[in-house]
Amino acid sequence: MGPIPQTGHRSGQHGFTLLELMISVTIGIIVVLSATGLVVTSSESRRIVKHSAELQEEAFYITHLLRQQLAQAGFRNLNSAGAGSRTIPISNRSDHYPASGSRWKNGQLIRVAGNALFYRFDGASLPDGSADRSIFDCLGNAIPAGAIIESSIALQDNNLICTVGTNTAMLIDGRQNTRVEQMLITLGVDSNNDGEIDYAVDSSLASADDFENSRSITVRLLLATADNVIKHHQTYYFNGTATATDNRLRTEATISVALRH
Repeated sequence: MGPIPQTGHRSGQHGFTLLELMISVTIGIIVVLSATGLVVTSSESRRIVKHSAELQEEAFYITHLLRQQLAQAGFRNLNSAGAGSRTIPISNRSDHYPASGSRWKNGQLIRVAGNALFYRFDGASLPDGSADRSIFDCLGNAIPAGAIIESSIALQDNNLICTVGTNTAMLIDGRQNTRVEQMLITLGVDSNNDGEIDYAVDSSLASADDFENSRSITVRLLLATADNVIKHHQTYYFNGTATATDNRLRTEATISVALRH
């Protein structure tokens, strides 16, 4: 019996050519690199957003705290014994805030020494004499009436430090995620005692009369991330002057309050 005849035909089969292989490898490399680039970009974006949020959170916190503290400068209670008079029964500054050595002049509420802002205020009490918890120092302690407090906020080694007496606390610790690079303090001065601010002056240039006649105070803080975050160098300007060119994120916190008189 002869061989069985085959019907139809066998389809042709062959492997990849070198050109096809090279094209496939190239496409694969492009896909992998694109995916890697997306992952890296996404990771960098998340890192920037995280540090930016932390920076804004610190700016919000310190703005709220310093506004509350500086608004208390010069606070003193009403005198219930004089409540029947036609004038507000409150002691004048000179009587309530006496001179204290070489640190404070009679009636002085605020002063600046180097990178430290000092301020004085009284507390408030319930009828039983205990603090009514409406007045707090920068350490978080409720202050009762009659306990005149001398407090300070100071910039030291990129830290913002609160001091009351011999006790201190870090308001912003420069060794952590956020550092304070600069602090600028400006006084709003009423030079002719008409209740209107006539000019603003940098506290480092202010005279004794400027401090005596100050009606407002503005504190500006330059905050930066402790680590390099952004990919490219950026130059930041604070108060019209270039402060640094690096890879840190920066923001400003501004606190402006009227002073009690």
